[in-house]
Amino acid sequence: MRGRSLRIILFLMVAVTLSALVYGYAFSNNDSFVGSSIDEQFPVPAEARKSDVPFSNPGVVYVRYNMKGVEEAESIPDFYEDEIRKWGWKEDKEEKVGALRVFVKDGKTMNITTHTGFFTLFTKKSSGEPHKAVAGSPRAAVSKPQSAPEK
Repeated sequence: MRGRSLRIILFLMVAVTLSALVYGYAFSNNDSFVGSSIDEQFPVPAEARKSDVPFSNPGVVYVRYNMKGVEEAESIPDFYEDEIRKWGWKEDKEEKVGALRVFVKDGKTMNITTHTGFFTLFTKKSSGEPHKAVAGSPRAAVSKPQSAPEK
């Protein structure tokens, strides 16, 4: 009788542990992404929550997302960086400065900066011409000087 009780308890413990693992994996948002609020073609982890932070540069579209696990020093988490690439964005490594990363796709540029507990996305407002990189932090964003087109 006692051996049977131990087997039942052991079975229940294994079942509860496996259920917790399956539930955690199934509802992990590390594999769920949505288009960002400023460009539907740029992915944002579904777990990230848009926050209303005012930004006063009229030439820049800016959004801040709160997300646990984001650290300025570690930059973009690997799972997120992989997804950005899967969505067709390529990093412009020459534009990387500190926590600022710049990605380009189809003539558009998306800037991302990481901070502890949140990240920001920003780009120049569209004026019918392709987006250009925005240099510096979003608080001091200015257009990067562009060289004259070749003739």
